[in-house]
Amino acid sequence: MKQTFFKIRESKLFQYSVLFIIIFNAFTIGLNTYNLGEFSRELIKYLDYLITIFFVIEISIRFIGEPRKSNFFKSGWNIFDTFIVLVSLIPIPNNSSFLLLRLLRVFRVLRVISIIPELKLIIESLIGSLKRVFYVSLLLFIILYIYATIGAIVFSNSIPERWSDVGVSMITLFQVLTLSSWEQVMLPLQDIYWWAWIYFFSFIIVCAITMLNLLIAILVDVVVNQNEKKDDVIKTRNNAEKLNEQFSEEISLDKLKKDQ
Repeated sequence: MKQTFFKIRESKLFQYSVLFIIIFNAFTIGLNTYNLGEFSRELIKYLDYLITIFFVIEISIRFIGEPRKSNFFKSGWNIFDTFIVLVSLIPIPNNSSFLLLRLLRVFRVLRVISIIPELKLIIESLIGSLKRVFYVSLLLFIILYIYATIGAIVFSNSIPERWSDVGVSMITLFQVLTLSSWEQVMLPLQDIYWWAWIYFFSFIIVCAITMLNLLIAILVDVVVNQNEKKDDVIKTRNNAEKLNEQFSEEISLDKLKKDQ
């Protein structure tokens, strides 16, 4: 029985079916935000019941098909999926006091990450890069703080609504960092201080280009390393299977010789 559920769990048909239901569920959740008629709302409600039943069956198949039950909850993805499904089982009346539970149901869409290996790899890479990203972000904040302090000291008398203190200056520079209409911040100062372009151009080169590209480089490096580890695991598994087959063949030959 366990082998049957394991084969179902590992089959492409099962995985694609789960993926389709998750996407369909995302579609029904989106539809529910529109001003629909009574019939449409009732239809979506019953579809939600069926989707919830499907997810319960899916989690059950995955759990029963797990060769070692203790390993099932060692995976963070399995814990996440189980939690989302259990939350879906809680009946939610249509009022604001149950808003949190209704919002949690929206997170069922995130289950698509645990189904698609490529998305799972990206999320795991993001988590794996948090330490390095933190240090780069800290350096970025220090540079941002230095520029904000300079801006507050030099520009506060000219344009106080943007540069009155360090806090306001940091908000202004954050807009420049995103390159969102940053010229509207620079040009008024350019009319007062001819050298203002040096301040803004140096900030954009250091923060918006160099530091952000460094963050991207870290993420790419982690993704590449994760892929290499994954390939090594697959190679090791394949080699183990080959050795197992060779060992089985040798045992069969030895038995055949003994029988002769």
